[in-house]
Amino acid sequence: MNTNIEPNDDASRAPAASAREGFVVHSLLDNLQGQVFGILMTAFGTFLLRSAGLITGQTAGLSLLISYASGWSFGLIFFLINLPFYAFGFKRMGLGFVIRSFISATSISILVELAPYLIIFEKLDVVTAAVLAGCAAGVGLIALFRHGASAGGLGILALYVQDRFGIRAGWFQLGADLLIFALSFLIIDSSAVIASLLGAFVLNTLIAFNHRKDWYVAQ
Repeated sequence: MNTNIEPNDDASRAPAASAREGFVVHSLLDNLQGQVFGILMTAFGTFLLRSAGLITGQTAGLSLLISYASGWSFGLIFFLINLPFYAFGFKRMGLGFVIRSFISATSISILVELAPYLIIFEKLDVVTAAVLAGCAAGVGLIALFRHGASAGGLGILALYVQDRFGIRAGWFQLGADLLIFALSFLIIDSSAVIASLLGAFVLNTLIAFNHRKDWYVAQ
């Protein structure tokens, strides 16, 4: 990404110019730790939802619905559903973004499948689970977005729409989530759907208010 900083013999002016343009330059270590954190938090949020019998939006929500209805592995479904979006992501966002998103989505799929062997909840209130899952996954997705990745699927499309049309990624994803939740009434209990909507609202509101192109642009 071009920072548009004019060449200057005074190196001390470069950071100031970069700050004025709103760009943040990340090192390889910066991006690696950000992606790992994002993967862990997003996987934990998804695990909370599955443990409480709830859903979310985007491809994770579709994957949970299919898993509940069919009994198939969430991780496998999530991995397969994401595959078509990588072609779109490659065309619109670049190979590096797609590779990082593929690694993130695959890691999330594996971690959610492994989590029940590592974490057991004796009691898990559905409303509490929904809010905590929304916070965890929201923070995780923001970390992935800010370090040049996504959790795959609609996250790739949402980032493109934000960059291309100025529609915030969180609001776009919230609209897509509403369609998924409409389908969920056919598969899970209505009270679980309502609790899930709360979690989705928390998640997408966090993204909408904290991932803005005019606030934070990473290179």
